[in-house]
Amino acid sequence: MNFSLIKELTDRPKLYDKGTSVMWTDPYISKQLLELHLNPENDAASRSKEKIENISNWILRQSDKPKMKILDLGCGPGLYAELLAKKGHIVTGVDFSENSIRYATTQAKEKQLDIDYIHQNYLNLDFDSQFDLVILIYLDFCVLLPQEREKVLANIYRSLKKGGKFIFDVVNEKNITKKTLSKVWEVQKNGFWKPAPYIALTNGYHYPEAKVLAEHHIVIGENDNVDTYIFWNHYYEKDHMVSILESKGFTNIKNHENVLPDSNDFWNGENITFYVAEKE
Repeated sequence: MNFSLIKELTDRPKLYDKGTSVMWTDPYISKQLLELHLNPENDAASRSKEKIENISNWILRQSDKPKMKILDLGCGPGLYAELLAKKGHIVTGVDFSENSIRYATTQAKEKQLDIDYIHQNYLNLDFDSQFDLVILIYLDFCVLLPQEREKVLANIYRSLKKGGKFIFDVVNEKNITKKTLSKVWEVQKNGFWKPAPYIALTNGYHYPEAKVLAEHHIVIGENDNVDTYIFWNHYYEKDHMVSILESKGFTNIKNHENVLPDSNDFWNGENITFYVAEKE
């Protein structure tokens, strides 16, 4: 085992460094992610079934329109899209994961739901004044790098009809030191990262100057093959978020605290803020 390489790989990443591998497009990991999405009892990839139902109902209460055209960004296997379609809305779902989109499409056909699923990176949206509502749920906004955030917000604004709303959730600044991932060493015969034996070295870092947390995963497989994954999660204070949204033309911006129930999980309850913004 190349210990000098491991030492180099486990150093604190530079701000916005990229890993060597992409989790969402890995055939094996994407299957593990789909299974986590579909587990109704946990919040690992999607929130639990009960939370998803409560959030979907809350989202619909933010608009008085009985039938909307809704764009669900990062839709995964369609958990929100299906609930919204069952309420009579016309839904378009976009996701980067081919596995998730394939599953969602099959489910929509079987259940005869009016949902159009698109396998695409939502950084490359090309809609124009088509939707009454755009949603981006389960902290997807937080993982966007600054230049990606600018592009996504511009695309979302363009995709909305006049008076349309954008609803999303973010990590806030509460308990931020406790949200930093602890160092973990994991040895598995097979598991989330690989179907074969591996060692996973995980650490978390806080970059207060950029208001971002990093999750750094180093996965060492057989023959010393190494994959690294770095996930950047921004957190946002209200004034900062409002200024970002206003710079893109959004108005009537409202923040909503405690939409989620309290829990010991630092990605729920008081630690998460929902925002509703409108296209003028």
